[in-house]
Amino acid sequence: MISELRLSVLLRGEKFSPKEAENVTGLRLQDKLELGEISPRGRYRGKPVPYGTAQLEVPAEIPYEDRLMWIIRALEVNLKQLYECGAEETRIYAGYFYKDQCNFGFSREELSSIAKLDVDFAISCYDMSDEE
Repeated sequence: MISELRLSVLLRGEKFSPKEAENVTGLRLQDKLELGEISPRGRYRGKPVPYGTAQLEVPAEIPYEDRLMWIIRALEVNLKQLYECGAEETRIYAGYFYKDQCNFGFSREELSSIAKLDVDFAISCYDMSDEE
C-alpha cells in the first residue's frame, strides 16, 4: 500500500537561472539557487554554488493517480525552454512512502511519455511501517 507519492524534477546547470526559467515557462520552482548564491544546505553549505539549481514539484492538490502525468506534461511543454535557460542535469525523482508493502507500476502511456522526454528517472521507496 503506497501512502504517499512525491514527485519532483531536479534542474541544474552551470549557467542555469531559475529566475529566468520561471519567467520564460511560467512554472513555479522551489529550492531555487542562482549561480553564485550562498547555499543554505548540502555540499556547498555556506558557500557560493558553482551552478544554478531548482526543483519543480507536483502541487499537493494534484490527485495521486495524476501526479506522474502532471510532471511529464509540464516537461513536455517546457523542457526545451528549461534547457535554453541553462538546465543541463534534468532528472525526475519519485519518492514512494508506504506502509507494510510497496507495489507500484506504470501505465504504457506513462512509460512511453517518460522515454520520449529523454531524462533520467529515479525512484526511492521509504518504509513508514514503524511510524504511527
